[in-house]
Amino acid sequence: MARTILTILIITLTTTCLFAQEPQEDLSLLSNGKLKREGKKAMYNQDFHTAIRYFEEFSRHKEDDNIMFLLAENYRYVRNYPFAQYWYDRAYKTNPEENPKALFYYAHMQLVNKQYEEAAKYFGEFSKVYRDYPDSRELRRIAKNYVGFCEVALDSINNPVKVRVNQFNSTINSGANELSPLFLTSQSFIYGSMPIDTLAKDPKNDTIPTPSFYAASQSGATWQGLGEYALQEADDPLQEAQNGAFSPDFQRFYFIKCEKEKSFLGLFGTTESCKLYQSKKVYGVWQKAEPLPEMINMKGANIYSVTIGTESRRNDEVVYFVSDRPDPRARGGLDIWYTIYQSKKEEWREPKNGGNRINSPGDERTPYYDEKSRTLYYSSNGHGGFGNLDIYSSIGELGKWTPAENMGYPISGPYDDYHFSLSNDAKQGVFASNRAGSTSPLHASCCDDLYAIDFENIIEIPITGRVFEIEDDELQRLLKEGFKGDNLQPEEDSIDVHFIEGSTVSLFVGNTNEKVFIASTETNDEGQYSFNVMPDKNYVLQFEHVKTGSAMIPFSTNGITEPDTLKMDDYGINYITKDPLIIKNIYYDYGKYKLTKEHKNTIDAAILKLLKEAPEIVVEISSHTDSHGSADFNYKLSQKRADEIVEYLVDQGIDKKRLQAKGFGFDKPIAPNTNPDGSDNPEGRQLNRRTEFRVVGAMENIIDYSDEAYEE
Repeated sequence: MARTILTILIITLTTTCLFAQEPQEDLSLLSNGKLKREGKKAMYNQDFHTAIRYFEEFSRHKEDDNIMFLLAENYRYVRNYPFAQYWYDRAYKTNPEENPKALFYYAHMQLVNKQYEEAAKYFGEFSKVYRDYPDSRELRRIAKNYVGFCEVALDSINNPVKVRVNQFNSTINSGANELSPLFLTSQSFIYGSMPIDTLAKDPKNDTIPTPSFYAASQSGATWQGLGEYALQEADDPLQEAQNGAFSPDFQRFYFIKCEKEKSFLGLFGTTESCKLYQSKKVYGVWQKAEPLPEMINMKGANIYSVTIGTESRRNDEVVYFVSDRPDPRARGGLDIWYTIYQSKKEEWREPKNGGNRINSPGDERTPYYDEKSRTLYYSSNGHGGFGNLDIYSSIGELGKWTPAENMGYPISGPYDDYHFSLSNDAKQGVFASNRAGSTSPLHASCCDDLYAIDFENIIEIPITGRVFEIEDDELQRLLKEGFKGDNLQPEEDSIDVHFIEGSTVSLFVGNTNEKVFIASTETNDEGQYSFNVMPDKNYVLQFEHVKTGSAMIPFSTNGITEPDTLKMDDYGINYITKDPLIIKNIYYDYGKYKLTKEHKNTIDAAILKLLKEAPEIVVEISSHTDSHGSADFNYKLSQKRADEIVEYLVDQGIDKKRLQAKGFGFDKPIAPNTNPDGSDNPEGRQLNRRTEFRVVGAMENIIDYSDEAYEE
């Protein structure tokens, strides 16, 4: 489809109930030429209902296959699918040579109107006749895919998913366009509403209507609208938002703001420009919103919706957004992109495309990221399904995802289903749809109402297991010779199994060759871990094995229909405590940080040998000082000492990804620097001037899904 058409549709999906509220002129008094000109002018201004009135009146007096096609297009834009189907059929039958594309859309409207066998027939016929046009290859490929979609849609309707979908009552659905629900708690959400009398397109009006936001809450099984909602501040970002999303900690609100801008030199009127803004909550007060940097708000491109997550490696905030960016990495008309905010550097990363697992040749819309399950929910018309926007889910982050999975009927259906949001406890969802039954006073599929999804019948399967230590004599020898700490293993042998506390276990979906991270946990004092998983999926458990790094257990939940706990076999690993260990025999003169030959010999005998013996561990080298000198002096000195050790280890061939340098200054003493009477305590100061070694993870557990690793 042409990008221009896609850009028009992005606006009409949320402002489709457009009609003039002013007294309407008597069109029967206008000439056919005037009707045609005024209809095309209204269509250009995206006032599609007005265009329909002119073209309908024209068609009462004269048969013109071109106007028939334009009339069908306008009916499709306002989502009046039966009328669009009728006029596409008329346009094609009146002049098939001039309107071959009408056959494609006629079949598409049949698909939307659940006429699956007929739709498949006419998509096939279109593929035969639509040749030797510039877009023949693309549209014939789409038509071929739609034939398969017809079969999938019929099968999905005959085999619905086990959820309940109900339309909210009239205290929430008001007859306007309801959209953009956002859960605040598991029993409350806010949403936008765009009254239809504010939606008429006026080319002379320089303002773009924004929805009003309302709140709803649940009491027992009943949801009730609570009236208008605001963030209770003078700079309430909701007042400017088309839609938006809160950060996971509710301290930032990201939203889309649309404005009219003059086109080139003002020669072609105005265009709509939609950008991404952020408002921060500081000391409980929402601050004035600021646009995100220009590399995100690209000139000549628009951003239409947004959701927020975090990435699993550094927990940095990730902004996923839908845009029509003119970028060679784009997959279709509207794609999902992402950018990372590096909190340590306080800067944004260049946006990257989410990849072809989530993005299709069509449009992706209204993403919602669930942090707990690391699942992206979004709508698309390009992955196949029921004909228009269906709701999909993919597990993952950044640029690595599981394949898009349609949420199935009755969540997805023949009409536009989008703006999905999930409750905090994942037991309920809300989405917007123009499916039949709308409370709008216009035609049945004109406008969007909100619908509730009850996921209570979807089971979660608990899994649990234990991790024990496989003793390794060489590891223990190196630890005892080079380090000291309370948590090193005692000398005596024991026949008892040592179950490990604090060992990281990670859960992935997929298989051992291709897996996507979901969650991680640490074992308790009995060496036990636990997760909740979904039925009919393949998973992988990954363990920290400091020597091999390939400790994984694949398992499947296919065929499981009851939430009975899966007990995994106990799993053994080589292990090094994650408590800090003091490196023996590394001492510094006051104010010095350069490594001496003696320092290097100690590092070679202790740290370097251990890192080579345990090639999977990721470690923190931390340096500490006594309290002589200022805090700033000691912090910088300790950081330089830690950096020197890391740089030396890298020079000896250790991967820099395995090493983290941290200076603590005198913030973490392990002994008093002075005696109770205030006199100096040399022994305590010596204990505090130490360098520590701490295992913080494993190479196998480093998750980096970006196109290229970004630096600390």
